[in-house]
Amino acid sequence: MHIVDMVYFWARTMPRQLAVIQPEGVVTYQALAQGIESAAVYFAASVTDKSKPVTVSLPSAPKMLIASLGLLRAGCSIIVANPADLIHIPLVDSNTLVYERGGTTLNERENIVFDESWLELGATAPRLSRQLPQPRTRNADVYFFTSGTTGRPKRIIRTQKAWDHRILFNATSAFADYERALLMTGVNNAMGFTRAYEVLYAGKTLCFAPIGQPMLWLANIYDIDLIIASPQQALGLAELQEKVTQYPLAALKTIRIGGSVMSRDGINRIMKHLCRNIIIAYSSTEAGVAALAPHDMIVDIPNAVGFVIPEAEIQIVDAEGNNLPVGSEGFVRLRTAQFLANFDIEDAKTWYYPGDVGWLTENGVLCIAGRKGDVLNRGGVKLSVTDFEEFLRSSPGVRDAGVCTLMGASGFEEVWIGIVLAPSADIGTLRGRIEANANFGTNIDKLFVVDAVPRGALGKIQRDKLKDLLQSIAEDSDKPAS
Repeated sequence: MHIVDMVYFWARTMPRQLAVIQPEGVVTYQALAQGIESAAVYFAASVTDKSKPVTVSLPSAPKMLIASLGLLRAGCSIIVANPADLIHIPLVDSNTLVYERGGTTLNERENIVFDESWLELGATAPRLSRQLPQPRTRNADVYFFTSGTTGRPKRIIRTQKAWDHRILFNATSAFADYERALLMTGVNNAMGFTRAYEVLYAGKTLCFAPIGQPMLWLANIYDIDLIIASPQQALGLAELQEKVTQYPLAALKTIRIGGSVMSRDGINRIMKHLCRNIIIAYSSTEAGVAALAPHDMIVDIPNAVGFVIPEAEIQIVDAEGNNLPVGSEGFVRLRTAQFLANFDIEDAKTWYYPGDVGWLTENGVLCIAGRKGDVLNRGGVKLSVTDFEEFLRSSPGVRDAGVCTLMGASGFEEVWIGIVLAPSADIGTLRGRIEANANFGTNIDKLFVVDAVPRGALGKIQRDKLKDLLQSIAEDSDKPAS
């Protein structure tokens, strides 16, 4: 059953159930279904070229959901985009943009403004069967822009067949123990939209708020029992709770994180200041979830990100693609039903390479050392960039930090660091702390103070942009390396 059908089902069976909670107010399943239906009728009549995906970019999560699901209901494929993605739309095959009044429009494209009445509670829904053509939502695809750590966007497709595999895996069971899920990720990205899709399919409540204190206030006031976030987002919330808010968060049962590897220190800080139970997921836009585990089950396994799920197959291989023995470090490759469906692959021997370096334990636990370019090798000593950055960010006066490698004048890879300092921070004290660390102190070549570390929408450091930033500072005679 398609997600739109499920929203309608919940609207009929429990119309007053809350579908969305945000500081501005709530939206019931009945109101959400009415908004989707009104939007679907309008899009069916207004989108000129339905053979090409329609780009949806709206700052409000409820509006994003209504517009996206309305387009799918009207038989249109969609591109889920955040504002930063709009500069890339001319490079893809999309002739139409749905935007908010007063927002960004695209030249030489069909621009459709979101109708605020679609979000009004109690709006009268038109009779879909008489005003829409035969729906083809089951064949409508969803596209995402994903760039990970590179900052270079690529468009990824999620077919209806792939959605079906995803829903069969965890749509209801993953949220059976929860009623209200706070999505720190928003919905204008692959991770957030996918989670929102699953929560609505299960008939639960999505919660949204501006990043920071409003999220903690919402979680405390509305008894939110699940938070879904990227590691960086969850850590930022834990730091805010530690230093500023200190809400009880009595209803919070679980925090689910995914998107990148997180250090043990970071996990401990989240557990201390937000919630004791953390679920770690290793997943990708292309292949979905491949490994999953409660943190307590893998806490004593270095670099563990979860047990390989039954629906996934993971191998560790060398540079030539040869399968390596259990416990050996190499390149991660995997395949899932969602991956095969996404790319309409019939060859069972086709693998997806996420670009990570890791190993498998005898008990089927996947361990990740880092991205292929995020594991530093200094004279045979391997260092995790994730652990390095977490050590720097935990230092007094450091607000953020990013680590990358660049080719030095000597012809060898050098470790360059960019740090964001608080106004009161003392750079000399920081230097002393770094140099005194046995793991990292002798492995820094250049240190720069920057205004901000380049990050993507979910908080991932974009290392190519970080490299460009540090190189530009190094070349600027007014900002010499420290």
